[in-house]
This record gives sequence, structure tokens and C-alpha cells, in this order.
Amino acid sequence: MASAIIEYMIINSMSDIITPSNMRNTGPYLIKSEKQLAVLACAIRQEILDVLAEMGAVSIAELAASLGRPPDGLYFHLRRLTQSGLVQRVGYRFRSKRREALYRTVAPELMLQYKPEELANRNGVRAIVGSMLRLGIRDFGRALQKGNLVVTGAHREIWALRRTGRLSWGQIPRINRLIQNLRAAMATPSGRGRLYAVTVVLTPLDRRRKSERTAPAGKTEKSK
Repeated sequence: MASAIIEYMIINSMSDIITPSNMRNTGPYLIKSEKQLAVLACAIRQEILDVLAEMGAVSIAELAASLGRPPDGLYFHLRRLTQSGLVQRVGYRFRSKRREALYRTVAPELMLQYKPEELANRNGVRAIVGSMLRLGIRDFGRALQKGNLVVTGAHREIWALRRTGRLSWGQIPRINRLIQNLRAAMATPSGRGRLYAVTVVLTPLDRRRKSERTAPAGKTEKSK
């Protein structure tokens, strides 16, 4: 899901006033309730969280400009995200004598809690990941259509990769570290450089013998 690395607010002039409201969680926030999972099955709400995580506290006008969507089309989705507890309205800013509400994510980092033994969680996570993949396909297609891409060398900026391999249980931590390093590398401050998206899926393939399909006891973990 979206990860906000830096929490900040931008005040453009002395006439801008921000009135803080809700306290923000400082650590990772686990998305685990059925209500929250259902809300995030909608791709546009995932995009909203992406922008809020990357930009910090923003107005609906700023959010709409970043997404390339009309502001009127975002009110409903922001309301759903706020009602679910994933987004907070943190105050107001006055610009040109107009009051703008400011929104941010409930925590700097949002993570899905995987509980595959529970049907509701399983269905909710699957729907969210499906939306993630559809967004990835859409963004990939749009980038190809524009054509202004570097496709070779150290500055290559577009990839489509599927790779399978047999991993021992001891090799899995290395794969997780590589994914975590990729997440950390994407955590750059807002406003610097071109905006990119990375979508990663790691999944076991049930091509093992039945006797091999049970992981060692106590070795399950929560993933983003």
C-alpha cells in the first residue's frame, strides 16, 4: 500500500492558518478491519492514499491537481477514507479568503495485515491487490503510449518482469530484505524528481509435493 515517509505541512504565506486536530500515529498502521479492506478495493482510493502519503497534508484542490481529476469527484472517496479511519482531516488553511480543509493519512506508513486463515481478510486483500495490479497495468500502458522513456542502461525507467525460481526456506529472508530495500529506495521527499510507481508481487506457487506445503511452525509473518 502507500507509505508516507516524511510528515510535513507547507505554509505558503502568513495568511495561511493551519489548525491541527487529530493526533497522528507515529508507527506503521495495520489495515485489518473488513471496513478498511473494503474501502481500499477501489483503485481511486488507493491513488488518493498514494498522493497523501507522498505529499503530506494537502487540500482537495491540491489532491485533484496531482491526480489529474476534478475536485468534485474526490469528495465522496475522501469521505469514505475518512470514515474508515485511514485519512484524517487535520485542519484548515485560508487562501484568498477561502477556507480549505487539509487531509493526511492516519500514519506515515500504512500496511496490509494478511490473515489468510480468515475468509473476510483473504477476500479483502485479494480485491486490494487486484486493484493495485490494474493500476500498474494502466500506468505501464500510459507510459508506453507517451514514448518518452529510457529503456536501457543504468537509467532505465520502465520494466515488466516475471521470474520464478525455487527458494529454500532460508533464502526467503533475503528476498524480503531486497523488497524492503526497494521500498526504502522509493522513499524520497516530495517534489524531487519524476514520479514513479513500483508494484511488486511475491507469491508461492503450489508446485511442491503435498508433504512440503506446510511452513515450519511459528514462521509466518505480516507483509505489506
